[in-house]
Amino acid sequence: MIEMTPPGSEPTSRTFERRNDWQTGWQMPPGVSGDASLLRFRPSSIKGPESGCPQRLALKVRPGLLWPAQPDRPAQRMETYGMGPFYRVLDSIEFDGMSPEAAVARWQERSKRPFHPALIRWTEHAVQHFRSAMARYRSGRTPLKPVSRDWIRERPPTENGTVAGEELATGRRYEGHGIRELWIPRPDTVEDRERHEGEIAVAAAVLAEGRPLLNRLWRGTRAILGRYERPDRVRIIEVGCVDGSLNVLFDDTPEAAIVKYRRDAEESLRDAAVGNDHRPGYDCVTCPLLATCPAVPSHPGLLGIHDDSKPLRSWSLTTVREHRTCGPIPHFRELRLPSDGGAKESEATLRGRAVHDWIEKRHRRSPLQPCRGDDVPDPQADQGQVMLPNDGFQTRLGIQMIGDHSLVCPLRGADEHARALPEHVVVVYDPAANTVVIAKIDLLYRVKGEWRFRETKTSRYLNEGDLLKRYPQISLAVLLSAEGLLPGGPGGCRVELERLTANGPVLTEFDVHDPDLVADAREVVRSHVHDWHGDETLATKPGTACAECGFTRWCSDAVPGAAS
Repeated sequence: MIEMTPPGSEPTSRTFERRNDWQTGWQMPPGVSGDASLLRFRPSSIKGPESGCPQRLALKVRPGLLWPAQPDRPAQRMETYGMGPFYRVLDSIEFDGMSPEAAVARWQERSKRPFHPALIRWTEHAVQHFRSAMARYRSGRTPLKPVSRDWIRERPPTENGTVAGEELATGRRYEGHGIRELWIPRPDTVEDRERHEGEIAVAAAVLAEGRPLLNRLWRGTRAILGRYERPDRVRIIEVGCVDGSLNVLFDDTPEAAIVKYRRDAEESLRDAAVGNDHRPGYDCVTCPLLATCPAVPSHPGLLGIHDDSKPLRSWSLTTVREHRTCGPIPHFRELRLPSDGGAKESEATLRGRAVHDWIEKRHRRSPLQPCRGDDVPDPQADQGQVMLPNDGFQTRLGIQMIGDHSLVCPLRGADEHARALPEHVVVVYDPAANTVVIAKIDLLYRVKGEWRFRETKTSRYLNEGDLLKRYPQISLAVLLSAEGLLPGGPGGCRVELERLTANGPVLTEFDVHDPDLVADAREVVRSHVHDWHGDETLATKPGTACAECGFTRWCSDAVPGAAS
């Protein structure tokens, strides 16, 4: 039973009994110790169970935990948080009265890590557009003062006193004349950005009932808070630092903020706190349980690189492709610098993506069913479901490829025990290279008790030659299967390549039990990792590649006129 709020009581007291479930519903992983009673939530805690690893998020909202002993790892050598300098520069401007130019110079002088020159250009740009957006919004409005201390909203403990909770919201804080504002900087544009009402609700509640933080929040430290001064109005504004776009996300009374919190955030925060499932993915590289996670196998030597002196990083075939194009591109993505998208995609590329997306949606149907030859998109009626190219020939070819796929659809003959996992992510940790390997599989499926890997490629013409080199995804799949890192154990997952061409479909299977084939695949993977793993200079390759790069505006080496 949930207690009802009696008149005049604190607005959060109604959730005592439910909050106790937050503690008892979560199981501490093996090797983890410390204080699990302190819960600290942020607006980003809302999205975790849906888009990331539930167990990682449950750990993240418990700052009092102690992790298992980790092997000594080199620290990150370069700045990896693209918005970090932005915050430090704004601090110097707002609290020390420095000019933007002097503030940027101070950051560069005091930075404890080296940084790529592109980060200077981005920081200057982001600060300018953030301040311009604020000036436009504040024109004719009462000026507010910047606030240096975080606001923390305390959650009351459970009835037995074992669980406390704190909530905070990251951004730039301002107050005055009974108003509290939180400005949230976003790297990309916020025009047409999807709203997440739960995130907004958490931030609004922090503004409505938060008190100033007086101490540093070290691991396991509980917040010491100052006196609460109730605002008359709370306001949340997000700004796209790439273009100065602005959205007012919330502008109402503290009472309305708490009503919104109860409606849009309470249940989602509970889900964040009790996540026990492991969901390997892009979160793994920052997870303290990486080396002991039951869902992430550790396989020394997988990549053929024996050098653990580099900082822990993630690697995928996309990483390699971008690094070969120009050394800093993977680092720019790690910094989350806004990208202009690069060169316009060809009609053939758009056709390939449309074919891939249509087939993926068919493989996600429940119950599972094989694709049919007549189950193809109608260019007029299905524009909302598939983005076919404008070119008439490429559209017709794409529709033909989708129909041809039915001849080799992996779900033909599927029974009630079949499974299909489209866009499945496989994560493996290679401690010898200190690298997290991330492989995204077009389709991992099981039919008649046998697991199979299916990679699908589209091409107008059939390209023969060395398929392992042409399609490194296949080389990686062969290696993962041979090493027992896919379902079915060593060699227990068959590897297939489906090629859809103008002349029909071609299905090729690779024998993962052939030692020569596995050796060739291993060498292809090693060659794709080697240059990226050893690169400490991030040297650019100015030239024709600049015309297709989305980061030229931040890169001082870009060829003039290359940016679109």
